[in-house]
Amino acid sequence: MSTPHRTLLALGMALLWSGASARATQVAAVWAVNDGEKIKRDDLDNPNKAVNSAWDGRKISLFAARNEVVAFQVVVQAGPQGVKDVDVTLEALVRRGGNEKLVLRPEGEDPTDWRGGHIERFTQHYLNITRATPPGWFYNPAAKPVGLTGWVPDALVPFNAKKGLGGGPFEIGANLNQGVWFDVYIPKEGMPPGVYAGTVKVSEGGNAVAELPVELRVLDFALPDENHFHAMIYFEEDQIGTRHGGGAGLNARYHRLAHRHRVEFTTAYAPVPDPQHLELLAGAAFTPEKGYVGPGQGVGYAIVPASFYGAGAAWKGTQGWKTADTFMTWLKNTKQDAVTFLYITDEPGPKEFPWIKEMGDHLHGNAGPGKALPMFVTKGPAPGLEGAIDIWCTVTNQLDLAKAKAEREKGRRWWVYNGHRPAAGTQITDAPAVDCRVTPWACWKHDVELWFYWHANHWRHNQQSRQRGEQNVWADPVTFGGEGGINGDGVLIYPGQDLKHPDQDRGIAGPVASIRLKNIRRGMQDYEYLWLAAKNGLEAEARAAAAACVPRAFSEAKGGVAWSIKGSDWDAERWKLAEAVEKKLKK
Repeated sequence: MSTPHRTLLALGMALLWSGASARATQVAAVWAVNDGEKIKRDDLDNPNKAVNSAWDGRKISLFAARNEVVAFQVVVQAGPQGVKDVDVTLEALVRRGGNEKLVLRPEGEDPTDWRGGHIERFTQHYLNITRATPPGWFYNPAAKPVGLTGWVPDALVPFNAKKGLGGGPFEIGANLNQGVWFDVYIPKEGMPPGVYAGTVKVSEGGNAVAELPVELRVLDFALPDENHFHAMIYFEEDQIGTRHGGGAGLNARYHRLAHRHRVEFTTAYAPVPDPQHLELLAGAAFTPEKGYVGPGQGVGYAIVPASFYGAGAAWKGTQGWKTADTFMTWLKNTKQDAVTFLYITDEPGPKEFPWIKEMGDHLHGNAGPGKALPMFVTKGPAPGLEGAIDIWCTVTNQLDLAKAKAEREKGRRWWVYNGHRPAAGTQITDAPAVDCRVTPWACWKHDVELWFYWHANHWRHNQQSRQRGEQNVWADPVTFGGEGGINGDGVLIYPGQDLKHPDQDRGIAGPVASIRLKNIRRGMQDYEYLWLAAKNGLEAEARAAAAACVPRAFSEAKGGVAWSIKGSDWDAERWKLAEAVEKKLKK
């Protein structure tokens, strides 16, 4: 059967006109796609419309372990007159042969209170990218992302946002798509393996126009609560108050969102930790009493930097020893297994090497407990810094695998930050969705223990940017004013309220995630699949999956990207791992 015929058959099976004629609705098509794609607003003939890993043209098919969040998208296409009052919902998934249910969580005032449900839904917000991010920081010319200019989806807005600003029911313009994103969390306990079935229902003006069957296979194992790979994303807490105007517990809501996505929103903890940070470290911030339900429930943050983006006067001279002693003593009594470091400075040049060397050597010479504090810099090994630095951290394309191995043999570590194609994925908005999934796989393959992204909420331009002031991140895709403008850089989350740009205020008292953050979560969960496989004697299977997904990364990557940009290809490898792990654990 040819692709056009298959597409027509799929659409005919998906649209159920509920007794009305096809001319009675302006919904032209309804279809589904996995979480590893970005479907542009005007892309009416996307190849995933016919078939993809989550969609066979008739039914949505998913799989997940317990303690995992799995996601998919429903795309509603309007006809030539547009369509109003569209609602899309998935009320429940019920286990066949049982009574267990995964139910839709009612949208409430706090978008990070996950009690009372397992399924979330969001409308996709589109940004008009008129100019692609230029090469340089984010990709080599041969590895340029293609096809993602125009109206590209990114922010995922809760259905209870203001009407016209992402709230449902919603309108769709003539001959345009509107994506609806669904997250489904499978609890660690109380959900036996099996097939959970339900129906996505699409209505127009309260009248049903389409029903899409959904089948979720819950596997007979659970992902761990602890992360075995660390994603550290810098978070500027004072920008929350600027956009939201204050409110009790707002910062905590942002940290709950991070935890739910298996990343850490990170800041400095010395010289005096904030009391709310203590709850993050202990895990008390991530309990049902605080509204948190999901992966890592009761598990605290693991990354506890002494400083971030630079070390001030408190770390110099004799005072530096005292500060380090105090911090390491506190850390030993608070969280002994923490990942910690002193961030001496950011991206230094040779002129800065002498004072960095002096500071590193001086702090290493401390006879007290502060001697154990590792020295960190966003730089690779360089003459003049030998012996002063314990943790190197470079952009992904600067990680030399042979040199990294040699550094590890010396007892040092080499981490990566941000992303540069083709060495790993990039986090700009005009890159494919799976770019944000690549780095955890590459890091597992090459034994890199931490990935650092420079900013979660860069809503206020910093001094490096050619632009100034508070950014309108809901309307302007350019978030860093480098040469030509960089799309989405430093903005993985959006403010649900916006006092600086009131016309963009969604009325959501908390964070709004992006498709890019969702795909980082997907990569973090994939890492746990790889970890589980290797832990249970399936190292060869894990290595095969990693080689298939990321044939080349870091210093071995040349020219164009070696990995697939199709979400379906990544899902195929995850499915192989899932089957192998489930079979192994059943023995």
